Formats: sequence, C-alpha cells, structure tokens
Amino acid sequence: MRVSIALGLAVALAVTGCDSSPPKVPVHPVSGQILYDGKPAVGIEVFLYPTSAPTVPEIPAHPHGTTGPDGRFTLGTYAESDGAPEGGYQVVLYWSAAKSEDEETKEDRLLGWYTVARSKLTATVKPGSNELPPIQLPVMKLPPSAAGTGIPGRN
Repeated sequence: MRVSIALGLAVALAVTGCDSSPPKVPVHPVSGQILYDGKPAVGIEVFLYPTSAPTVPEIPAHPHGTTGPDGRFTLGTYAESDGAPEGGYQVVLYWSAAKSEDEETKEDRLLGWYTVARSKLTATVKPGSNELPPIQLPVMKLPPSAAGTGIPGRN
C-alpha cells in the first residue's frame, strides 16, 4: 500500500511539474518610431522604466529595444521584441555618439535630456497590441545642466 501511495505522489509531481520558478508576467506587443529633427533616428536605445508596472525581479529586465533604419522599434522583456507587461512607464532614451559599431563611447547624442532623471516621456502598455505615438525629438544643442530648466531642443 505504501508503495502505491509513493508511486501515486511521484506520478502527480511528474504530471504537474516541479518547476519552482515564479509564473511569467504576461507581455503585450509594443512598437513605435523615433524621429530626430523630423528624420528617422537610427540606433536609439529605448527603455521603459516602470512607474506602475511590474519591475525586476518580477521580470528579468526592463522592456527595451533599439531603433532601426526607419526609426522604428519593438520592445522586448523576456526575449527580443516579445513586448512589455501591462502598466505605466517612463520612456528613457540613449543614443550613442559612436560613428561605427566597432567604436565604443559613453557619450549620448541626446546630451542627457532623456535619462531616468530627466525624461518626461511616458507610455502606457495595455492588453493587446500597443503602437506608441511617434516620438519627435528636437535637435539638442546643450546638455540639461548647461541649459538650466529649459525645454529640450529650445536651449
């Protein structure tokens, strides 16, 4: 009798699984486009920082993506372009000043206007497909510290 109970428990565990990892937070497709001075901006890294959405460790990383030749991007959380969890976000942008893929630099072509501390861009992800409105970035001439509290692009 004990053998049959143990065998029954073993079968039940095998059927239900022994995965102790937390359930995956559902994600929804998110895409958009970034224009700089009215033209598609290539190579801008786009990050969503949760303001009212799941964050690490509930998800492995903040939703992120990079703009292509047409300035378009799709965001991913668990895998490239799989989407973002439902909720509210601050949009953070970084555009490397490197002239080629081989060159490395920490210099931001957006001069720090769209960092976590400065960005006023927001996004809301809802269930289903999410197409963010185009983000129109003006030409940046001075970093925020040199420009005071002015409006990005009008410094």
